[in-house]
Amino acid sequence: MMRIRQAGVPDAGVMTQLRCAFLEDELGQSLHDGFADQLRGWIEEAALDGRLLFWLAEQDGRVAGCVAVNPYPHLPSAYFPGGIGWYLLNMYVKPAYRRRGIASALLATVGAAAREYGVDAINLHATAVAHDLYERAGFQTSVDAMNLPLAMLEAMPARRDRAGEGG
Repeated sequence: MMRIRQAGVPDAGVMTQLRCAFLEDELGQSLHDGFADQLRGWIEEAALDGRLLFWLAEQDGRVAGCVAVNPYPHLPSAYFPGGIGWYLLNMYVKPAYRRRGIASALLATVGAAAREYGVDAINLHATAVAHDLYERAGFQTSVDAMNLPLAMLEAMPARRDRAGEGG
C-alpha cells in the first residue's frame, strides 16, 4: 500500500539519502566527501524555518520516493497575484518503485498542498526523462527562463554595458 506524508526535521537523514541518490544517479554528479553531512544540516535548518517543505512516498512501509519545494516570495503580478511561488525540486522515486504511479501521486500531493497554502505558481527544472510526467500534470515549458551560476562570473571576461542592450 502506498502512503504519502509530509515529512519534517526527523526525516532529514532519509531526505539526504534520497537527494544524494538523485544527484548522483539521475544527474551524474560526483559529490565531495562531507557533502551529505553539509546537505543534512541545510535540510534540517531549512525545514525548521520553512524554506523547505518535503513529502515522502512509502510503499508497504518502505521509503520509495520524495519531492520537495522551496517556497519563495515573488513580486505580485498577473501570474503571481498573491506573490507566492514554490520551486519544486528533488522529485525522486527509487528505481525499484518506478512505474507505479508514485511520482504522479507525489505531484498531486504537492498540488493539493499548494492550493491549501495559496501558492500562485509552481516552477521547476525537469530532467529529459521526467519532462513528460510534468507535462501530463499540467506544467508548461517556459522559453524565457535563464540561469547564471555565480561561479561562472569569475570565468567571464569583463564587459561594458551598452545602451539599448539587455532586457
